[in-house]
Amino acid sequence: MLLSNLLIHRKTISRCRVYLLPIFLGLASPSNGQVAKPEGVREINGTKLFVKVFGRGEPLLVVHGGPGLNHTYFLPHLESLAENYTIILYDQRACGRSAIPSTDSLGLKFFVDDIDAIRKELGYEKINILGHSWGAIPVVRYGIDYPDKLKTMILCNPVSLSHEFDTEIAVIQKKRTTTSDSIERLGIVRSPEFKSGNPAAYEEIMKLAFRHSFATRSNSSKLQLELPENFLKANRALLTGLGKDLGRYDYHRAASKFSFPVLILHGQYDALPLKISQKIQSSIPRSKLMLFEKSGHFIFIEEPEKFREALATVIRQR
Repeated sequence: MLLSNLLIHRKTISRCRVYLLPIFLGLASPSNGQVAKPEGVREINGTKLFVKVFGRGEPLLVVHGGPGLNHTYFLPHLESLAENYTIILYDQRACGRSAIPSTDSLGLKFFVDDIDAIRKELGYEKINILGHSWGAIPVVRYGIDYPDKLKTMILCNPVSLSHEFDTEIAVIQKKRTTTSDSIERLGIVRSPEFKSGNPAAYEEIMKLAFRHSFATRSNSSKLQLELPENFLKANRALLTGLGKDLGRYDYHRAASKFSFPVLILHGQYDALPLKISQKIQSSIPRSKLMLFEKSGHFIFIEEPEKFREALATVIRQR
Protein backbone atom coordinates (compact mmCIF):
# COMPACT_ATOMS: atom_id res chain seq x y z
CA MET A 1 0.00 0.00 0.00
CA LEU A 2 1.49 3.28 1.02
CA LEU A 3 3.32 4.23 4.10
CA SER A 4 6.75 3.78 5.28
CA ASN A 5 9.13 4.34 2.44
CA LEU A 6 8.28 5.16 -1.08
CA LEU A 7 11.96 4.55 -1.59
CA ILE A 8 11.99 1.51 -3.86
CA HIS A 9 14.95 -0.79 -4.35
CA ARG A 10 14.92 -3.57 -6.93
CA LYS A 11 15.94 -6.16 -4.32
CA THR A 12 13.38 -5.02 -1.75
CA ILE A 13 10.38 -4.14 -3.92
CA SER A 14 8.27 -7.05 -2.68
CA ARG A 15 8.44 -5.86 0.91
CA CYS A 16 8.63 -2.13 0.34
CA ARG A 17 6.04 0.07 2.00
CA VAL A 18 5.02 3.42 0.66
CA TYR A 19 4.52 6.79 2.30
CA LEU A 20 3.20 9.03 -0.40
CA LEU A 21 2.85 9.61 0.21
CA PRO A 22 2.28 16.53 -2.93
CA ILE A 23 1.67 20.70 -11.73
CA PHE A 24 -0.04 22.79 -13.79
CA LEU A 25 -0.58 25.12 -16.68
CA GLY A 26 -1.06 28.86 -16.79
CA LEU A 27 0.45 31.64 -14.70
CA ALA A 28 -0.27 35.09 -13.37
CA SER A 29 2.45 36.89 -11.41
CA PRO A 30 1.74 36.98 -7.66
CA SER A 31 1.31 40.38 -6.11
CA ASN A 32 4.41 40.16 -3.90
CA GLY A 33 6.43 37.52 -5.70
CA GLN A 34 8.96 37.64 -8.50
CA VAL A 35 8.17 34.85 -10.95
CA ALA A 36 10.53 35.21 -13.89
CA LYS A 37 9.64 31.88 -15.46
CA PRO A 38 6.56 29.78 -14.65
CA GLU A 39 8.16 26.37 -15.21
CA GLY A 40 11.63 24.94 -15.44
CA VAL A 41 14.81 23.92 -13.66
CA ARG A 42 16.32 26.57 -11.39
CA GLU A 43 19.64 26.80 -9.56
CA ILE A 44 18.45 26.70 -5.94
CA ASN A 45 20.34 26.02 -2.73
CA GLY A 46 23.35 24.49 -4.45
CA THR A 47 21.44 22.14 -6.74
CA LYS A 48 18.99 22.19 -9.66
CA LEU A 49 15.31 21.95 -8.74
CA PHE A 50 12.36 21.77 -11.09
CA VAL A 51 9.79 24.42 -10.11
CA LYS A 52 6.37 25.10 -11.59
CA VAL A 53 4.30 28.19 -10.73
CA PHE A 54 0.80 29.13 -11.86
CA GLY A 55 -2.31 30.97 -10.73
CA ARG A 56 -2.78 34.18 -8.78
CA GLY A 57 -3.38 35.19 -5.21
CA GLU A 58 -1.97 33.91 -1.95
CA PRO A 59 1.15 31.73 -2.47
CA LEU A 60 0.64 28.03 -1.71
CA LEU A 61 3.77 25.88 -1.89
CA VAL A 62 2.92 22.19 -2.30
CA VAL A 63 5.34 19.50 -1.07
CA HIS A 64 4.90 16.06 -2.60
CA GLY A 65 5.11 12.70 -0.88
CA GLY A 66 7.50 9.80 -1.23
CA PRO A 67 10.29 10.15 -0.64
CA GLY A 68 10.96 9.49 -4.31
CA LEU A 69 7.79 10.70 -6.02
CA ASN A 70 7.43 14.10 -7.69
CA HIS A 71 4.88 16.84 -8.33
CA THR A 72 3.14 15.11 -11.27
CA TYR A 73 0.67 13.08 -9.20
CA PHE A 74 -1.09 16.31 -8.28
CA LEU A 75 -1.98 16.80 -11.93
CA PRO A 76 -4.57 17.85 -12.97
CA HIS A 77 -6.32 17.79 -9.63
CA LEU A 78 -4.98 21.07 -8.23
CA GLU A 79 -5.45 23.13 -11.37
CA SER A 80 -8.71 24.68 -10.16
CA LEU A 81 -6.85 26.19 -7.19
CA ALA A 82 -5.19 28.61 -9.62
CA GLU A 83 -8.34 30.73 -9.51
CA ASN A 84 -7.54 31.79 -5.95
CA TYR A 85 -3.91 30.94 -5.24
CA THR A 86 -0.47 31.13 -6.75
CA ILE A 87 0.44 27.46 -6.75
CA ILE A 88 4.10 26.57 -6.36
CA LEU A 89 5.01 22.98 -7.22
CA TYR A 90 8.47 21.52 -7.30
CA ASP A 91 10.34 18.23 -7.41
CA GLN A 92 12.43 17.58 -4.33
CA ARG A 93 16.14 16.99 -4.86
CA ALA A 94 16.80 13.56 -6.45
CA CYS A 95 13.14 13.40 -7.48
CA GLY A 96 11.34 13.91 -10.79
CA ARG A 97 13.07 16.44 -13.03
CA SER A 98 15.34 17.79 -10.30
CA ALA A 99 19.04 16.92 -10.17
CA ILE A 100 20.58 14.12 -8.13
CA PRO A 101 23.18 15.79 -5.90
CA SER A 102 25.82 13.95 -3.89
CA THR A 103 24.40 11.72 -1.16
CA ASP A 104 25.96 13.88 1.56
CA SER A 105 23.58 16.67 0.47
CA LEU A 106 20.46 14.49 0.64
CA GLY A 107 19.86 14.78 4.36
CA LEU A 108 16.48 16.08 5.52
CA LYS A 109 17.96 19.47 6.41
CA PHE A 110 18.71 20.07 2.72
CA PHE A 111 15.09 19.29 1.80
CA VAL A 112 13.91 21.80 4.40
CA ASP A 113 16.35 24.50 3.32
CA ASP A 114 15.27 23.96 -0.31
CA ILE A 115 11.76 25.05 0.65
CA ASP A 116 13.03 28.31 2.08
CA ALA A 117 15.34 28.84 -0.89
CA ILE A 118 12.34 28.51 -3.22
CA ARG A 119 10.46 31.04 -1.11
CA LYS A 120 13.34 33.48 -1.48
CA GLU A 121 13.78 32.71 -5.18
CA LEU A 122 10.16 33.67 -5.83
CA GLY A 123 10.36 36.80 -3.69
CA TYR A 124 7.90 35.98 -0.91
CA GLU A 125 8.29 37.21 2.65
CA LYS A 126 5.96 34.47 3.92
CA ILE A 127 4.17 31.51 2.36
CA ASN A 128 1.33 29.09 2.94
CA ILE A 129 2.54 25.52 2.69
CA LEU A 130 0.86 22.16 2.08
CA GLY A 131 2.56 18.83 2.68
CA HIS A 132 0.98 15.63 1.40
CA SER A 133 1.73 12.24 2.97
CA TRP A 134 5.49 11.96 3.58
CA GLY A 135 5.71 15.59 2.51
CA ALA A 136 4.43 16.38 6.01
CA ILE A 137 7.88 15.54 7.42
CA PRO A 138 9.89 18.24 5.59
CA VAL A 139 6.95 20.64 6.02
CA VAL A 140 6.81 20.18 9.79
CA ARG A 141 10.59 20.48 9.95
CA TYR A 142 10.26 23.71 7.95
CA GLY A 143 7.81 24.99 10.54
CA ILE A 144 10.34 24.15 13.25
CA ASP A 145 13.32 25.75 11.49
CA TYR A 146 11.55 28.70 9.81
CA PRO A 147 8.44 29.51 11.89
CA ASP A 148 8.53 33.21 11.00
CA LYS A 149 8.25 32.44 7.27
CA LEU A 150 4.91 30.65 7.46
CA LYS A 151 1.40 32.06 7.22
CA THR A 152 -0.43 28.74 7.45
CA MET A 153 0.40 25.04 7.27
CA ILE A 154 -1.82 22.34 5.76
CA LEU A 155 -1.00 18.67 6.37
CA CYS A 156 -2.90 16.52 3.89
CA ASN A 157 -3.07 12.81 4.77
CA PRO A 158 0.12 13.23 6.82
CA VAL A 159 2.37 10.38 7.83
CA SER A 160 3.09 10.07 11.52
CA LEU A 161 5.57 12.49 13.06
CA SER A 162 7.19 9.51 14.80
CA HIS A 163 7.49 5.75 14.25
CA GLU A 164 5.01 4.68 16.91
CA PHE A 165 2.32 3.61 14.42
CA ASP A 166 4.57 1.63 12.06
CA THR A 167 3.38 -1.80 13.23
CA GLU A 168 -0.29 -0.86 12.98
CA ILE A 169 0.21 0.53 9.49
CA ALA A 170 1.90 -2.67 8.38
CA VAL A 171 -1.05 -4.71 9.67
CA ILE A 172 -3.53 -2.51 7.78
CA GLN A 173 -1.52 -2.85 4.59
CA LYS A 174 -1.37 -6.62 4.92
CA LYS A 175 -5.12 -6.89 5.45
CA ARG A 176 -5.86 -4.81 2.38
CA THR A 177 -3.51 -6.75 0.09
CA THR A 178 -5.40 -9.48 -1.73
CA THR A 179 -4.12 -12.69 -3.30
CA SER A 180 -4.84 -11.12 -6.67
CA ASP A 181 -2.67 -8.13 -5.74
CA SER A 182 0.22 -10.43 -4.83
CA ILE A 183 -0.06 -12.35 -8.09
CA GLU A 184 -0.20 -9.15 -10.11
CA ARG A 185 2.80 -7.72 -8.30
CA LEU A 186 4.80 -10.89 -8.86
CA GLY A 187 4.01 -10.70 -12.57
CA ILE A 188 5.35 -7.15 -12.74
CA VAL A 189 8.50 -7.96 -10.77
CA ARG A 190 9.26 -10.89 -13.08
CA SER A 191 8.67 -8.86 -16.24
CA PRO A 192 11.56 -7.87 -18.55
CA GLU A 193 10.54 -4.22 -18.11
CA PHE A 194 11.00 -4.35 -14.36
CA LYS A 195 14.26 -6.28 -14.57
CA SER A 196 15.65 -3.75 -17.04
CA GLY A 197 14.74 -0.87 -14.74
CA ASN A 198 12.00 0.56 -16.94
CA PRO A 199 10.30 3.35 -14.90
CA ALA A 200 6.92 2.33 -16.36
CA ALA A 201 7.15 -0.99 -14.51
CA TYR A 202 7.83 0.79 -11.24
CA GLU A 203 4.89 3.08 -11.89
CA GLU A 204 2.68 -0.01 -12.16
CA ILE A 205 4.04 -1.35 -8.87
CA MET A 206 3.20 1.92 -7.15
CA LYS A 207 -0.27 2.17 -8.65
CA LEU A 208 -0.93 -1.35 -7.44
CA ALA A 209 0.21 -0.36 -3.95
CA PHE A 210 -2.01 2.72 -3.96
CA ARG A 211 -5.07 0.90 -5.30
CA HIS A 212 -6.48 0.26 -1.82
CA SER A 213 -5.85 3.85 -0.73
CA PHE A 214 -9.06 5.13 -2.29
CA ALA A 215 -12.55 5.16 -0.83
CA THR A 216 -13.87 4.34 -4.30
CA ARG A 217 -11.53 1.89 -5.98
CA SER A 218 -12.27 3.15 -9.51
CA ASN A 219 -10.84 6.55 -8.50
CA SER A 220 -7.39 4.97 -8.47
CA SER A 221 -7.38 5.30 -12.27
CA LYS A 222 -7.22 9.08 -11.78
CA LEU A 223 -3.82 8.87 -10.10
CA GLN A 224 -1.12 9.70 -12.63
CA LEU A 225 2.51 8.90 -11.90
CA GLU A 226 5.41 9.98 -14.08
CA LEU A 227 8.76 8.61 -12.96
CA PRO A 228 11.94 9.88 -14.63
CA GLU A 229 14.31 7.67 -16.60
CA ASN A 230 16.89 7.97 -13.82
CA PHE A 231 14.43 6.80 -11.16
CA LEU A 232 16.52 3.86 -9.93
CA LYS A 233 19.70 5.91 -9.69
CA ALA A 234 17.84 8.67 -7.84
CA ASN A 235 16.21 6.12 -5.55
CA ARG A 236 19.52 4.60 -4.54
CA ALA A 237 20.83 8.06 -3.73
CA LEU A 238 17.76 8.84 -1.59
CA LEU A 239 18.10 5.56 0.29
CA THR A 240 21.66 6.47 1.18
CA GLY A 241 21.17 10.15 1.88
CA LEU A 242 17.89 10.08 3.79
CA GLY A 243 18.29 6.74 5.53
CA LYS A 244 19.76 8.09 8.76
CA ASP A 245 17.20 10.89 9.12
CA LEU A 246 14.26 8.55 8.52
CA GLY A 247 15.51 5.92 10.93
CA ARG A 248 14.49 7.76 14.08
CA TYR A 249 12.50 10.94 14.61
CA ASP A 250 9.72 12.41 16.72
CA TYR A 251 8.51 15.94 15.94
CA HIS A 252 5.44 16.06 18.18
CA ARG A 253 7.08 18.05 20.98
CA ALA A 254 8.74 20.55 18.63
CA ALA A 255 5.46 21.01 16.70
CA SER A 256 3.68 21.91 19.94
CA LYS A 257 5.42 25.29 19.75
CA PHE A 258 3.83 26.25 16.42
CA SER A 259 2.03 29.60 16.67
CA PHE A 260 0.66 29.73 13.10
CA PRO A 261 -2.62 28.07 12.04
CA VAL A 262 -2.34 24.38 11.08
CA LEU A 263 -5.05 22.46 9.22
CA ILE A 264 -4.90 18.64 9.12
CA LEU A 265 -6.90 16.82 6.47
CA HIS A 266 -7.56 13.09 6.77
CA GLY A 267 -9.35 10.66 4.47
CA GLN A 268 -11.46 8.13 6.35
CA TYR A 269 -10.39 5.26 4.07
CA ASP A 270 -6.69 6.05 4.24
CA ALA A 271 -4.38 3.18 5.18
CA LEU A 272 -2.83 5.65 7.58
CA PRO A 273 -5.01 5.33 10.70
CA LEU A 274 -6.96 8.36 11.90
CA LYS A 275 -5.12 8.30 15.22
CA ILE A 276 -2.01 9.60 13.42
CA SER A 277 -3.79 12.81 12.43
CA GLN A 278 -5.48 12.98 15.82
CA LYS A 279 -2.16 12.87 17.64
CA ILE A 280 -0.74 15.59 15.40
CA GLN A 281 -3.81 17.71 16.10
CA SER A 282 -3.49 17.18 19.85
CA SER A 283 0.19 18.15 19.72
CA ILE A 284 -0.30 21.49 17.95
CA PRO A 285 -2.25 24.20 19.84
CA ARG A 286 -3.62 26.18 16.87
CA SER A 287 -4.60 23.21 14.74
CA LYS A 288 -7.83 21.85 13.33
CA LEU A 289 -8.58 18.35 12.03
CA MET A 290 -11.04 17.79 9.18
CA LEU A 291 -12.24 14.31 8.24
CA PHE A 292 -13.09 13.48 4.63
CA GLU A 293 -15.61 10.65 4.79
CA LYS A 294 -15.55 9.81 1.07
CA SER A 295 -11.79 9.76 0.59
CA GLY A 296 -8.70 7.71 1.17
CA HIS A 297 -5.12 8.90 0.86
CA PHE A 298 -5.76 11.29 -2.04
CA ILE A 299 -8.56 13.59 -0.91
CA PHE A 300 -7.78 16.17 -3.60
CA ILE A 301 -8.74 13.47 -6.13
CA GLU A 302 -11.82 12.03 -4.43
CA GLU A 303 -13.36 15.11 -2.79
CA PRO A 304 -11.91 18.09 -4.69
CA GLU A 305 -14.64 20.59 -3.81
CA LYS A 306 -14.48 19.89 -0.10
CA PHE A 307 -10.70 20.03 -0.35
CA ARG A 308 -10.85 23.52 -1.89
CA GLU A 309 -13.32 24.67 0.74
CA ALA A 310 -11.01 23.39 3.47
CA LEU A 311 -8.08 25.41 2.15
CA ALA A 312 -10.23 28.53 2.10
CA THR A 313 -10.86 28.16 5.85
CA VAL A 314 -7.21 28.83 6.68
CA ILE A 315 -5.73 30.72 3.73
CA ARG A 316 -6.77 34.35 3.46
CA GLN A 317 -8.35 35.10 0.10
CA ARG A 318 -7.30 38.21 -1.79
